[in-house]
Amino acid sequence: MRPRKPVCVKCNKTFKCESINGRLIEMFQGGIYKIWHCDIYKCPKCGMEICYGFGDNPVLTDIHGQDACSDYVKDAKKKGCWIVYDYE
Repeated sequence: MRPRKPVCVKCNKTFKCESINGRLIEMFQGGIYKIWHCDIYKCPKCGMEICYGFGDNPVLTDIHGQDACSDYVKDAKKKGCWIVYDYE
């Protein structure tokens, strides 16, 4: 099996892991749809950052309720997690 690693198309450099403490917040129609754990990678040359290395399942979804999702995001921010929003 080949190793999977992100490569910057612009710089042809392998992205380096900046943080394993990322949270991707998927938004849909103005509310939180899903929350994922992820890693944050950065190109060592141009500085482009990406979310990568997602878990198999989301941490929370909208079926848990918007209050639970909002509370989770607030708590993650307090803990210093890297928060990224995906507005589809």
